[in-house]
Amino acid sequence: MLPLPVEVAIIGAGPNGLGLATYLHHYGVAHRIFGSPMQTWRDMPQNMNLKSLGFATTIPTPDGRRTFPEYCRANGLEDYEPIAFATFAQYGLELQRDRVPYVEGTLVTDLRRSGEQFVLSLATGERVIARRVVIAVGLTYFPRVPDVLAGLPSDRVSHTWGPKNFNAFADKAVLVVGGGSSALETAVLLHEHGAHVQVLARSRVNWGGRGLRDSQRNWIDRLRVPISSLGHGRENWVLQHVPWLMHYVPADKRIAFTRRHLGPAPAWWLRERVDGKFDIRVNSLIQQAQVKGDKVTLRVHEAGVGEYEVVADHVIAGTGYQVDVDRVTFIDKDLAGQIERVDRAPKLSRHFQSSVPGLYFLGPVAALSFGPLVRFVAGAEFSVSVLANHIAFHVTGLGANWRQLIATAAGRRVQPGANRDLLA
Repeated sequence: MLPLPVEVAIIGAGPNGLGLATYLHHYGVAHRIFGSPMQTWRDMPQNMNLKSLGFATTIPTPDGRRTFPEYCRANGLEDYEPIAFATFAQYGLELQRDRVPYVEGTLVTDLRRSGEQFVLSLATGERVIARRVVIAVGLTYFPRVPDVLAGLPSDRVSHTWGPKNFNAFADKAVLVVGGGSSALETAVLLHEHGAHVQVLARSRVNWGGRGLRDSQRNWIDRLRVPISSLGHGRENWVLQHVPWLMHYVPADKRIAFTRRHLGPAPAWWLRERVDGKFDIRVNSLIQQAQVKGDKVTLRVHEAGVGEYEVVADHVIAGTGYQVDVDRVTFIDKDLAGQIERVDRAPKLSRHFQSSVPGLYFLGPVAALSFGPLVRFVAGAEFSVSVLANHIAFHVTGLGANWRQLIATAAGRRVQPGANRDLLA
C-alpha cells in the first residue's frame, strides 16, 4: 500500500532548496526535503573563495533574517570579498539547523510520474508520493569536459568541480584548461601545493575589477555604474531589480545574452597569486589528447604560434557546465522525455514549472528560461519567493500580496503577515 502523498518534495538541500523550505514552512505547506545540506559548498577545496559579493550570497527566508553578511560580522569574518566557500557552507548549515532541521540527508535515486502525482525512491529504500516536486540540485550533474578530453581515463582527467586533494599533485605536471575563476584558482592552489602547473585558455584572461563598496564611491560613479547583487554595471542592476524581465525576452535573444553575460573573469584578488607564478598560454585550443605510457600527451594549437605538444600527468578542466535534463540520473527516462526543453535545459513557465504539471526546477538549471541572475545564489530570493507564493496559493489559497510581489521584483523584502491577499 502506497503512503499518503506529501504536497511538495524538494530534491536538493543547497541555498535554493533550503530557502524554499523556509518559505513553505512559513505558508503552512506540507513538504519534505532530501539531500545532504550544503554538500556542494562543503565539498569545495579548502582555501577556495566565492567570486560573489557577501551581500549577494544570502539564503532567502521569508522574514529576511539570518543574512550571510550578518553571519560573517558576528563571527569576525570578511563580509564583502573575498569570502571562503567554507564560510558560506558553515553559514548555510547553521541556518539549516535553525530553520530546516527536518532535512532528510538521503539521496533520491529515482523520480517518476504516476498519474497526476510523482513517486520518489530514496536510497533508504523508502518510496515517497508527492503532488509536486521541486528539483534544486545546483550544478551537481552538469560539469562539462570538452569532447577532446572526455575520452581520457578518469584517473587522468577531472573537472574543477568537487573536492580536491591538492597535496596528491605535489611534483606532478598538471595542465589546467580554462581562463575563468575556477580554473585559475585551481591552478593557484595546485601551484601552492607543489604541482608544476600550466594553464591553457581559449582567449585572453579577463580579470574582474575590484568591487568597491558604495560607501567608497562618489554619487556620480554610483549613478553611472550602479552596484547590484551581480556586481557593478547597469545590466546587472536591471537583472537584479527587474528579475522577471528576462523570462519575457524572445528565447533566442535571452539564450544568447545568458551565455555571453558574466562570462569567465577571475576575481581581482586572485591576480597577485597568479602573475609570474606559472605559465598561462592564451588563444589556445587542444586538438588531440591521448595517454602515452604514463603521461597525457596533448597537441595544442596556439594562435600566432602554431601547433606544439604538452605533456602532463593530469588534466583538470575548468570548462564550465552544460545543463542537460538527461544528465540528472535520478529522473526516469519516460519522465525526462516529457519535459520540453530550451536547448537541453527544461523550458519553464513564469512560476518555474516545467511542461510536466507539478514538476519545477530552481537554480542554474533555470537560467535559459530566466537569464543569468538565477545561475547564482543572488537569484534565489527572486526564484524561491515566486515559486513558494505560487505553490502556497494553489495549496492553501494563501500567497503573496501585490505589495510583496512588487517588493520581490525590486529586490526588497516585506515582513510576513502584512496584508496577505489571494494571488494566483
